[in-house]
Amino acid sequence: MPLFSLHTPPFTVRVATDSSTLFDDLTALYASDVLRQSSCPQHIYDFHIDYSRRFSGKSRPYHFRTGSEHFRMADAHQLIPTFEWGLNWCVSAYQQQYLAIHAAVLEKDGKALIMPAPPGSGKSTLCALLMLRGWRLLSDEMCLIDPTTGLLQPYVRPVSLKNASIAVIQQHQPGIAVFHRTPDTEKGTVAYLRPTDISWQQANLTAKPAWIVFPAFQPTAEPVAVFTMPKADTLLYLAQNSFNYAVFGAEGFKLLSQLVENTDSYRLEYHNTEQMLALLEQLLC
Repeated sequence: MPLFSLHTPPFTVRVATDSSTLFDDLTALYASDVLRQSSCPQHIYDFHIDYSRRFSGKSRPYHFRTGSEHFRMADAHQLIPTFEWGLNWCVSAYQQQYLAIHAAVLEKDGKALIMPAPPGSGKSTLCALLMLRGWRLLSDEMCLIDPTTGLLQPYVRPVSLKNASIAVIQQHQPGIAVFHRTPDTEKGTVAYLRPTDISWQQANLTAKPAWIVFPAFQPTAEPVAVFTMPKADTLLYLAQNSFNYAVFGAEGFKLLSQLVENTDSYRLEYHNTEQMLALLEQLLC
C-alpha cells in the first residue's frame, strides 16, 4: 500500500492509503517540504494513519483509522475533508504534551491572537481574512500551549471554510484560490485555503499570547461592537473548550490562569465584515 508522510510541526504523520488521488490532492494545500511522497522507516511518527477501503461497496468505502481506533468513513469525493478532520481528531484525542484549546491562532509583530469560538461564529472566516492581510497563521483549529514556557506552538494546516464563508472570502479577496470545494458533507459545503508562505516558513517559531478575542457573527447585531471580557469568564470558557484540560489537572488551571492574566480579552459582535476587520486591527495594533 502506498505510503506518504506529513511533517507539520510539532507532529509528524505517516499515511497508508490505497487512494490514487489523495496525495496529489493534498499538494494544493501543503508545502512540498511538509508533504513528502515517502515515509522514513527510521523516523518515529506521532501518528500512523490507515486511510483505505475496507469494503467493496460504493457507499463510504474509505475508513480513517489510527492503530485500532476508527474515526470516520468517507466517500471518495470527501477524502480531503475527512482527512483534515481526522488529523484534528488525532491531535485532540491523543497528544498530551501541549494544553490544547479549540481556537484559531495568528501572530503579528511578535504578538499572538487567540480566537476561541463555536461553529457558526465566523472564527475561520476571520482567521482566513487576517492571514490574507499579512498575519502569520499558527492554526485554524488548535491553540497549543507549551506548559514549560507558556508560549504558543504553531500547528500550521489549511484553513477550513464552510458554506457562506467561502463566498465571503472570495468577495473580500477576489482571485484567491480556494481548493477542494466539497458539497454535502455533514458540515455542509467545505473548502480550504492554503496557508501563506510566511506561515509555512515560520512553522517552528513559537509566539507569545497577547490577546484573546471571542468573535460572534450575528446578522441582527450592530455592524460591529466590542466588549471587554471578564477574566473569570474567559478562563471558564477556555477550560470548557480545551481538549485535554482535565488531563493536565491543577497544571492546566495554572496555565490558563497565567494565559488570561497576561492577555487582553474581548468579545467581538459583528455583521459588517469590513468594519469588523478595521476595528479589530485598530484594537490590536
